[in-house]
Amino acid sequence: MTILRQRSVNTGPSAADPLERIIPLALKTLLYIFLAIYLFQAAEMFIEYQPGHQWPFLLWAIRNSIFLFIHEGGHGLFMFFGRTLHALGGSFWQIMFPVVSFVIAIRKRSHVVAPFALFWAGANMLDVSLYMRDAPVRVLPLLGPRSGHDWFYLFNKWGVLDSAGTIADLMYYLGLFICIGSILAGMFLAIQRYLNPLPYTLPEVPQKKISPPSAQLSNSLERMLKQNESKDPFEGESGQK
Repeated sequence: MTILRQRSVNTGPSAADPLERIIPLALKTLLYIFLAIYLFQAAEMFIEYQPGHQWPFLLWAIRNSIFLFIHEGGHGLFMFFGRTLHALGGSFWQIMFPVVSFVIAIRKRSHVVAPFALFWAGANMLDVSLYMRDAPVRVLPLLGPRSGHDWFYLFNKWGVLDSAGTIADLMYYLGLFICIGSILAGMFLAIQRYLNPLPYTLPEVPQKKISPPSAQLSNSLERMLKQNESKDPFEGESGQK
């Protein structure tokens, strides 16, 4: 007696091509290395403004091409809600924009976008802390000569201008903690996805039900009988008189 044994093909996570798992991990690692380099530059430059000190190109490019437009966009959003909210809106939206992106990524269960967006929330907190720290001295170059210093106005209005350095320290170290945590969390999730890849399944295609020939013949005969029964038996005799 011959027993035929069917070989089972494992289509689960362990059967994934190692190359298909290494490439995403390598790309994610490069992404977090990039964020770590940016964080190193931001942590050094945002702790205190040094006039005449040239900023690293990466930090300068991202801050002036992305952060600045988000900051000014916040001023535009809050320009109709009074001077206080108008002044606060730039820094507020600069932080909240990546926070909103982080919340959306969490709801979408994205293990890449979520830590990426959270990192930029922390990075913008570092940037805002520099703006806060500059309030008493006001030596930080602003967008234009007639632009007001947001945090000088706010701290002076709230009567906490003497505590600007302490508030800036809280904002700085909280942003630093968020940046470091997001990089570590992102790498942890990347390694977890590498060790436990999601199996790829083809989408199910709905199959059209096909009736057997006998059932089709039966349905055809039934339709013919119904058509004959619906006809008037005296319809042909009405014309012969």
